[in-house]
This record gives sequence, structure tokens and C-alpha cells, in this order.
Amino acid sequence: MIGLEGLRVLLATALAGSVAMVAVLALRGMVRRRLGASAAYLLWLAVPVAMVALLLPAPRGAVLPVHAIDAVLPAARTVLGHSSTLSLPWTSTLGGAWLAGALLAMAGLLRQQRRFVRGLGTLRRRDDGLWQAQATAGLPAVLGLWPPRIVLPADFERRYTAQEQRLVLLHEQVHLRRGDIAVNALLAALQCVYWFNPLLPLALRRCREDQEFSCDERVIARSDGARRSYGNAMLKTGLALSSLPLGCHWQDRHPLKERIAMLKRPVPGKGQWFGMLLLAAGVSLALGFAAWAAQPAPSDALATSAAPALAAPPRGDTEPTGVPADNIAFARRSPPRYPPGTHAGRLLLQIDVAADGTATDVRIERGSGHADLDEAAVEAARGWRFLPVRKDGKPVAGTVRVPVLFDRGAGRAAGKGSVQ
Repeated sequence: MIGLEGLRVLLATALAGSVAMVAVLALRGMVRRRLGASAAYLLWLAVPVAMVALLLPAPRGAVLPVHAIDAVLPAARTVLGHSSTLSLPWTSTLGGAWLAGALLAMAGLLRQQRRFVRGLGTLRRRDDGLWQAQATAGLPAVLGLWPPRIVLPADFERRYTAQEQRLVLLHEQVHLRRGDIAVNALLAALQCVYWFNPLLPLALRRCREDQEFSCDERVIARSDGARRSYGNAMLKTGLALSSLPLGCHWQDRHPLKERIAMLKRPVPGKGQWFGMLLLAAGVSLALGFAAWAAQPAPSDALATSAAPALAAPPRGDTEPTGVPADNIAFARRSPPRYPPGTHAGRLLLQIDVAADGTATDVRIERGSGHADLDEAAVEAARGWRFLPVRKDGKPVAGTVRVPVLFDRGAGRAAGKGSVQ
């Protein structure tokens, strides 16, 4: 079951991917008119780049002001309840809902794949290494992930002229050489993982359209101007009513009229190819860097920025008075016990502090990955006392976030943090 941190990563990557999808959807038409269909297809590389960029370590150079974060969290607690974090039942419910949706999406794609393959009938291997089906709809096609196979319709020789056969086979070979099957497998995986993203179906459909436009463009570039024959081959091809997740085929969703109209466009020259590569790389890197730079700094980095003096071990039973309100002021703090073992870890606690300075509730906002370390930190935090924040000269209740570091080398734990 996916945990709270997994849900955060899932939502963050979905947001980054959505921003990249919107950018590509806005640019693809103009890029296709100016640089060609292959340039529009390359633009879609920006989507996985932006999503993967969020998995890289967050930047530490520019830390968001803690006061700005503190101003937002109380409002969030008002809407969501007393705690700004999801409780365990909510985390389990959301994780279960995501898993159920992912499994349903996967089952739907497998059903589509199986329906298409069954509709082909018995496949026969030809002497030229290609495969021939008993059906005609949706063929020719590249089928399967490992190993991918070019499958021809039963009437391949009767339906197409010799030149048209050569062009159709070249079309499928372009799919194979470029690895479009692997791209479509990645699109299917995204459809399962991010089934809740309403923008994803449109983006996937447009991406596969650009894939076919780009393949047509490459065929024309290698066929020495046989545009009419290729257009006739398109019109003779039987369209499939169902989609093929792991494959490249001719389906009714492909805009056939637009594909035939694209054949009239000139083939991109070397300058345009260089321009499309620069554009695709530039857009991908720009969106990836934007997604990476937009990450909030790690909680421990925020805490260190807000209260660097508290990073050291406790100095006694009391803390000096006059500590600023944006720092944690401990009245009593004993380090957590270090559980037996050699592992280290870092976690983030959220502690509700009463007006008298006692800890009324301790929650794990981000676990260390080790249950014994989490339990030791919570147990110690329940005994901590704080100097509460004062309002109009009177102590008031509040909430603090305390990062706790278990140092494997020193064999002890140190706490530090900042007031929310």
C-alpha cells in the first residue's frame, strides 16, 4: 500500500507532468507547422523529464521563508481539521483508492490488448520473417513489446501494389527502429499510475497522433517523393475499432484526413532537423529545471535555516529566554533513546503544544523508514516541554515541527525545528 510520502510524490509528479502536458499541447501545432511533425513528437519528451526532475534532491540554495509557510499552514489546518497532515485512516483510504484505480486501468488496457490480438486470428510466420494474420482490420501493425513483430493483413499482396507494400513496410520499420513500442508501453504505464489525471487521456491521444505524423514524415523523406502512392496506401488500410496499448497500428482515432494533408508539406531539411533537436532539448530541460527548482526545500533544511542554533544537542534543562517566536524554544528536551542496531534515519514530528508548554499530541509527518526510530522519537517528544509563543503577553497554544536526526556514528539522536 502506498504511504503518505508516496501519495505526495504521486501528486507532485502528476502536477509537474500536467504543467508539461499543457505546454506541449500549446506548442505542438505551431512547432509542427514550422519545423515538422517529428519536432512536435520530440516535444513530448518534456513530460517524463519534468516528472523525473521532481525525484531528484530538492535545491537547497534558496530556502523559502519559514514565516511564509507558517502563514499558510494554520489556514490549511482550519480547512482539514486540527492536523495539517493526513491521519492513518485517510492515508490508507486514499492509497487504497489509488491502487484500485491503477489496477482497473491496467485491467482495461490488458483487455484492449487481448481483444485486438484475438481479433487477428492465427498468426503465420512468413518466409521473409514477417507475420501474417487471418484478419485485416488495423493492419499492418507492430505488435508486442518483446519481441515486437510486424503483422500484415491476410490480403496484403492483393490490397497493395508493390510500391505501396514497400512504403507500408517502411512505415512499420520506422516504428521499430525508433522504439515507438517502448514509448507506447511508457504511455500505458502512465495511464495506469496517473489514472486520476483528467488531462492525461487527451495528452496520450495527441502524443500518439504526433507519433504517426512523425512516422509518415520519415517515410516520405526516404521514399523519394512517392507521396501519392503512400496516400493511396493509407486509404486502403483497414482501421481498427479498438486500440492497441502495446503496439503501433492504424485505428479510427488517427486523423486520416490530416495525415494525408500532411503529405503535401515539404520534408524538413538538415537545418530544420537541427532546430527541432535544439527546441525539444531546450523545452525539456527548461520544464525539468522549473519542476526541480519549484520543489520546497527539505524540512530539515528549513528548520536549520530558521533555527541553526538548535541543531546542537541539548545544553541543559532550560533554554535561554528571549528566543524569537519563529524558533523552537525548549524548556526541557531529552534526546530520544537510540534503539539497538546500526541504522540511522531522519524524521519529522508535528507536535501540538499547550499554553503551559506541554506536548498534547505528537504525530509523525514524515517517517524515517524505521519503525523503532519513529517510536523512540515519539516517545521522547511526549516528555518535552516548550516555551510557548506569547500573544499579547500571554502564552498561547500552537504547533511545532521538529526534525529529528538519528546519527549512526554518534549513537544518539538530535532534535531541531521551527514553529509553524
